[in-house]
Amino acid sequence: MHAPLYTMSAGDLGVAPEEIEKKLSEILEMATRWKAVLLLDEADVFLEQRTLKDLERNKLVSIFLRILEYYEGILFLTTNRVQTFDTAFQSRIHITINYPELTSGPRRVVWSTFLTASNAPHSITDAQINQLAELPMNGRQIKNVIKTALLLAARNDVPLNRGHIESVLTITQGIEA
Repeated sequence: MHAPLYTMSAGDLGVAPEEIEKKLSEILEMATRWKAVLLLDEADVFLEQRTLKDLERNKLVSIFLRILEYYEGILFLTTNRVQTFDTAFQSRIHITINYPELTSGPRRVVWSTFLTASNAPHSITDAQINQLAELPMNGRQIKNVIKTALLLAARNDVPLNRGHIESVLTITQGIEA
């Protein structure tokens, strides 16, 4: 399948329910014309269970449900809060893909991949990568730690080392590596 990908986040659609409805309708119409695949990143605000206390968010959920009901294209929604979904979405979502927490094996691959992809000189050993892989982190957290540690190393004009990673982990995660 070859199709354009249109990526958006909830923040791209605005804050007022009327504004969101207008922009979302325009985007879905455009995606239909282009035969594009849509990706709505961090869709949590639209998917959350409606409550008696938050009427504005309830409007957003209702608008999204109504628009989604009639959309015939392909739409990917990302969220890490599946447990808070409004039950009305269950009949409107055709496929759900769950990504479980990474175990140490896949985390090791993520650490190695991001270190290699950085093309930066480093002195991180396989044994150190194995130790880092034991830390309970997801891929995004690992990527951010490496990026920040690389900035520290570049600031000091030295190759990336375990100390840079430890500093970032201590500051950002409260983890003693």
